[in-house]
Amino acid sequence: MLSWIKLFRIKHWIKNLLLFVPIFFAGKITNIHLLIAVSWAFLAFSFCTSAHYIINDLKDLKYDRIHPQKRNRPLAKGEINKYAAIFCSILFLLLSIVLGTILGTQFILIIIFYLVLNLLYSFKIKNIPLVEVFSVSMGYILRIIGGGVAADIKISPWLFMSTFLLALYITFGKRFHELKILKERASQFRLSLTYYNDFFLISSLSITGTSALLMYAIYSVENGGLLVYTAIPAAYGVLRYLQIILKGEQGEPIEIFEKDIHLWITSGIFLLFISLAIYN
Repeated sequence: MLSWIKLFRIKHWIKNLLLFVPIFFAGKITNIHLLIAVSWAFLAFSFCTSAHYIINDLKDLKYDRIHPQKRNRPLAKGEINKYAAIFCSILFLLLSIVLGTILGTQFILIIIFYLVLNLLYSFKIKNIPLVEVFSVSMGYILRIIGGGVAADIKISPWLFMSTFLLALYITFGKRFHELKILKERASQFRLSLTYYNDFFLISSLSITGTSALLMYAIYSVENGGLLVYTAIPAAYGVLRYLQIILKGEQGEPIEIFEKDIHLWITSGIFLLFISLAIYN
């Protein structure tokens, strides 16, 4: 059972919580009807995400078996039959589409675009420097858009841009980690890493992290009240993440968040201040 959970990357479903961002910041998280609609959207995206992860693992099976970390994935270790994995991938895609139909045509188009983007990434884009980083970041933005469409809520441009820049920041951090652990073998696993170096990635981290924080600060000041003070834990979180990345020991966003108490506390304070600002 544990092998299947790892294959489906269920812990990565946490990324799909971005779908709830529009209703949360709009002050409508307590609206039961909207909450149910976005919950359906969350499940649709989660099944689609798991389907893509399986497809990607099948496609990269040969390389994952010699990767220092990815060789422990269920398919690479031979714990799960690849035909069973293919069946699960198809099933999850069908479930995603069925759930998506509940939310209308616009949402289905977002799901389809998300899937096509991810398939293009797996089979082509992942080897194109910079384009592959922007492609991954677009996946985060599509979640925000999907949440807005599911709840029929207009997304603030400042919030949209801060999320996109933060996604770029996180992805550049992941590439920096990959470059560190793979070293001279980097091009064997990801061709695009050949075109990156420490200076470029650290510069990119600085630019995107600062820009994301600036965008959010403008958003918080524009709305005023307690929301202004949320920029303080946001700044700490961005800098703490950068500190961890530069050590070169961790690079997967979910794992970094899981293991770092600083980010847990910072996130808690951030959410508390936002909740008080919006729902008080």
